[in-house]
Amino acid sequence: MIDYQMTENTFNTIWFLCHYAQQPPYNTMLRYHNWGKQLVKRGCNVVIIAASTVHNTDIDVVDKIGKTECVCDGVRYLYVKAPEYSGNGVQRVKNMIKYCFGLSKFSKRVPKPDAIVICGAYVFPFAKIYFKGIPIITDIFDLWPESIVEYAGMSEKNPIVQVLYGLEKKAYLQCDAIIFSMEGGKDYLKERKYSNKIDYSKVFHINMGCDMEEVDRNREIINDPLPWDMRKFNIVYCGSIRQANNVQQICDAAKELEKRGINDVAFQIYGNGDELDALKAYIEVHSISNVKFYGRIEKAKIPHILSNAKANILTYKQVPLMKYGGSQSKLFDYLSSGKPIICNAKFGYNLITRYDCGVVTENQTPEAFADAVEKLYQLPKEAMERMGANARQAANDYDQPVLVDKLYQVINYVIAKSGDNRA
Repeated sequence: MIDYQMTENTFNTIWFLCHYAQQPPYNTMLRYHNWGKQLVKRGCNVVIIAASTVHNTDIDVVDKIGKTECVCDGVRYLYVKAPEYSGNGVQRVKNMIKYCFGLSKFSKRVPKPDAIVICGAYVFPFAKIYFKGIPIITDIFDLWPESIVEYAGMSEKNPIVQVLYGLEKKAYLQCDAIIFSMEGGKDYLKERKYSNKIDYSKVFHINMGCDMEEVDRNREIINDPLPWDMRKFNIVYCGSIRQANNVQQICDAAKELEKRGINDVAFQIYGNGDELDALKAYIEVHSISNVKFYGRIEKAKIPHILSNAKANILTYKQVPLMKYGGSQSKLFDYLSSGKPIICNAKFGYNLITRYDCGVVTENQTPEAFADAVEKLYQLPKEAMERMGANARQAANDYDQPVLVDKLYQVINYVIAKSGDNRA
């Protein structure tokens, strides 16, 4: 394992191959855009190749911008036109296949990258075929297919899942380096049947982090009035609304608080997903008046929303996968807001606990969740401010320039290793 001290870089051009990395404002998953911006500032040429379709939406970026190439913040975006899909069925599989095969058209593009970062192990065999001789870094921020087994309940014996496990193994064994966004990535590898075949010196950790400069700028320039009763103790959830996110538990905890006579706590929920309509109906049927849904929100507006909350909420369905740690974009949005966080799940390597910036409950019942909310609600103002300051410190420790210093070292590592192999 190398250290992360900055050294002179040995590269000029870096490509990111990520199905889900469309340019802002169309996408809110900005891991590669943030890395790209920092690399461009340091004199690098950066290309991101993404699918035209934005996950969890009906947005097709090529249709929006009217072309398959664009430059945003100095980062060049190239798009593979892919078919629309929703959910996790056959159409999504077709969309993924279209993207992977569509990478071939960029194989002869010049200048060639010095290294390629791929998102998701399933992309690896295509990158290996189309971009021969170029070092490949596999970046993992979602442990597919383990996550769809645990969250979606798919069988490990499902043929598609078996194929994905095979692609994962191939990538981990053959790529030049592996980056895990979750801190326990090495733990995950050590539990694989092929763990003794992995070179652990090529395994690194770079969390999702946040772009503090962008966060603070957006907080300054966007100050639209919010549709909340600002006299209340407003708690915000901002993220996907799907089975894995367990947003119904927020609704049930809200109902429990009303039963306890705590009527000045309100939950403001922003985001989209296949459970949104069902949960809107759920709060109507169960007469839950202290929960409001607002749908998808642009990334740039999130700092203003979160900074006006009393606290922010992180909720997930508890699954064994969490022992490897969390690396959610929303967690870093929350941390950067400088507000306490309420979490209902037991994560390994938990930054909320490490930085003492919120309340964590490991009991996934509405009553336990309501207890956690009530505990924070009853804290003195000074304790809330201290938690908020701790959250802000965590965000600064994971600011993008800090993370890109680490990325530099990983790229230099694979290029040096590639040179050694050719010598």
